[in-house]
Amino acid sequence: MHFRKSFSLQKSGILFLFLYLIIPISAIEKDSLRHYNLDTLVVSTFKHENNKLMRPMAASVVTSQLMERQQISEMKGFTGIIPNFMIIDRDTRLTSSVFIRGVGALINTPGVAMYVDGIPHFEKSSFDINLLDIDKVEFLRGPQGTLYGRNAMGGTILVHTRSPFRYQGTRLQLRYGSYDETSVTLSHLGKANDKFAHSIAGNYNYYGGHITNVHTGKKANYLGSASVNTRFEWRPLPQMNIRLTNNFENTHQGAFSYGDVNNKTLLVDSVSTDHPSYYKRKLYDGGLQINYYNDYIAIRSQTSVQHLNDTYEVDQDGSPKNLYFAIQSEKQRLISEEIILKGLNDNIYGWNFGVFAFNHSIDRATDVFMNLRTPKYKLEKRYDDYSRGIALFHQSTLNITSKLRVEAGLRYDYEKANSIHEEHKIIESEAQLINDFDSPLTFSQWTPKASLQYLPTHQSQFYLTVAKGYKTGGFNTVFDTPLQRTFEPEYSWNYELGSKGWIIPEKLFAEVALFCINTYNQQIKQHLDQQGIKIFNAGSSVSQGFEATLNATPFKNFGIDVAYGFTHATFTKYQYSNDIDYSGKFLPFVPRNTVSVNADYTIHTTNEFSDEISFNANYTGIGVMFWHESNTVQQPFYGLLNTSVTARNGNVSFSLWGKNITNTQYLGYFFEVGGRKRGKQGKPLSVGISLTLNF
Repeated sequence: MHFRKSFSLQKSGILFLFLYLIIPISAIEKDSLRHYNLDTLVVSTFKHENNKLMRPMAASVVTSQLMERQQISEMKGFTGIIPNFMIIDRDTRLTSSVFIRGVGALINTPGVAMYVDGIPHFEKSSFDINLLDIDKVEFLRGPQGTLYGRNAMGGTILVHTRSPFRYQGTRLQLRYGSYDETSVTLSHLGKANDKFAHSIAGNYNYYGGHITNVHTGKKANYLGSASVNTRFEWRPLPQMNIRLTNNFENTHQGAFSYGDVNNKTLLVDSVSTDHPSYYKRKLYDGGLQINYYNDYIAIRSQTSVQHLNDTYEVDQDGSPKNLYFAIQSEKQRLISEEIILKGLNDNIYGWNFGVFAFNHSIDRATDVFMNLRTPKYKLEKRYDDYSRGIALFHQSTLNITSKLRVEAGLRYDYEKANSIHEEHKIIESEAQLINDFDSPLTFSQWTPKASLQYLPTHQSQFYLTVAKGYKTGGFNTVFDTPLQRTFEPEYSWNYELGSKGWIIPEKLFAEVALFCINTYNQQIKQHLDQQGIKIFNAGSSVSQGFEATLNATPFKNFGIDVAYGFTHATFTKYQYSNDIDYSGKFLPFVPRNTVSVNADYTIHTTNEFSDEISFNANYTGIGVMFWHESNTVQQPFYGLLNTSVTARNGNVSFSLWGKNITNTQYLGYFFEVGGRKRGKQGKPLSVGISLTLNF
C-alpha cells in the first residue's frame, strides 16, 4: 500500500512537469547540457541530431569538468549519477555488469552497447576502462539498436576523447588519497597547422585496497593499471577529416575478495583465502575514421580493431583450505567496419543509411584444480568461439510541419556464431575426454524504431517513441546437459513518452521521461556449484518507471543538478523449476531508485594565492535492490556523500576531496553458492588531494 501511494505521488509530480513544459519557451542551451557542434567534420554524434533537444530520447551528457569535480576516473563512477544507471561492482574489471532501466546482464552478453571514439566494445570485460583525456561521455537511455546494433537493448554509452583541433596544451594531474590511491596523468595536445593535429596521453593508477585477506595479511582488492592513448587528426581537404586513435591499457588487480555475509546486519566478514586470486588484462583499441562531406551528403567510415588478452585466477572455495581453484584465460579479437551516408539537406526530409560488419573471435581456456578429493584431478576446458555478422540500417526524419516531425528507422542484423568445446579430466597426467561439442548458431533480427515529436519551440519538445530491443544469444562455458550449451536471443518492446526544454530561460532546464519495457525470452543466470554460472532463457519481464532531471543556475556562479530515476521491474513469467516460480518477483541487480544531487559554487578572489575557489557537493542514493530472483536478500536504500574544494591560480589548481564522507556501509555485491552467503563490502570513507598543472 505504501508503495502504491508513493508511486501515485511521483506520477502526479511528473504529469505536472509535463504540463508546465507545454508553455512556449526559448533560450540557448546551458553549458553543462550543450552538445558541442564544432563543425561538420568533427561532429561526435554523426548518427543523431547535433542539438540534444531535438533527439527523441532520454540522454545525459557528463562533461570532463564535472568528472574532475566529482573525481570520476572509471566507468563505475557514473552509477546513480545517471538516472536508472547501475554498474555492479562485482569483482574485477572482467566482471563489471551494466544495467540501464533494468536491462543488462550479469555475465556474457551485455544489454548495453558501448563505443569509445566510435570503436565498439562487444564484451563487458572491456567496459570498465580508464577514462583518460575525456571530453565527454554520453548516456543514451532506452533501446538504440536501430543505429547501434546488437546488445543496445538498454541503451548506449558513447565515450569521446578530446580533439587536438579543439584543445591544445600540456596537462599534468597528480592525485593521492586513502588506501594509497595514487594517480599520475600527463597529456599533450598539439596543433601543427590547420591540417594536422595530434595528442598523446598516459596515466598510471594504483589503489592499495580496503579489504584485507586475514589469512595472508595482504590486501585482496588492490588495483594497478596503466594506459596510453594517442590521437592523430588530418584534414587534407576542407571537406575531409581523417582520425586515427590508439588506446593501450594494462591492468593487474586482486580478485575474488568475497567474505561471508551476516544475515542480520548484511555486513561482510573478513576475507580468508589461501590461494592467490588476481586478474590481469591487456587491452588495445584502434580506430581509423574518415569523414567526407559536400553540399548534399556526409559519409563516414569507421574501421575498428580490438585485442584483449586476460587471465583470471581465483580461489573458488573461498576459504583458507586448499580445496579447489580455477585459472581462466582468454584472447579476444574484434575487427569491424561501419559506413554511413547521411543527407545534409534536412529542412523537410532527413535520412541516413548504414552498413556494419564484424568478425569477433574468443579463445578461452579454463583449468579447475580439484584438491578436495582423492585422487586429485584437473578439469581442462577449451573453447574456440567466433561470431560474424552484417547489418543494414536506415533512419528517416520527416518534418510534417515546423512543430511536428516523425522519425523512423529499421535495422536488419544477420549473425553466424560457433563454439568448439573440449573438456578433459586429467588424473596423474592422464587425460580423459568428458565433453566434445561443436555448436553452430544463426541469428537474424529486425529492429524497428519510430518516434513522433511535437516542438512547441526550437528549444523544447515532447516525444513518443516505440522501439524493439535485441540482445544476441550465445554459449555457456558451464552446463549440465548438451541442451544447456547455448542460449537464445532476448528481445523487448519499449515505449517511451518524454519531454525536455527550458522552464526558465537560461535558469532552469528540465527533462522527463516515462517508459515501459516488455522483455521476452529473457536470459537468466543460474549458479552451478563448484563450476560457475550458466545462462538460460527463462521467461519474460516488464520494467516500468520514469526519469527526471533538473539543471538550474539560480544565480551567478552557483549551479545545481538533480537527477532521479525510478524503475519497477518484475518477472511476468519465470518458472525456475517444477516447485519454484519467480513470476511476480523483482528483477535482481535493478535499483528501485537512483538519486543524484550535485551543487557547485564558485567564489572569485583577488589574493595572491588563488583566482577562484570552487565548492562541490554530490549526493548519490541507490536502492532498494534485490540480489537474487527469490527476493530473499535485498540491499536497502543507501546514500553516498562526496565533496571537494578546489583553488585555482592561473594554470594551477589544487583540490581537497572526500568520498563517502559519512562512511556509509553497503554491499557492493552479494551471491549465494553452496549454501553460503557471500559478498563484497562497498568502498568506505576516503579522502585525498589533487594537483593539476596546465602548460
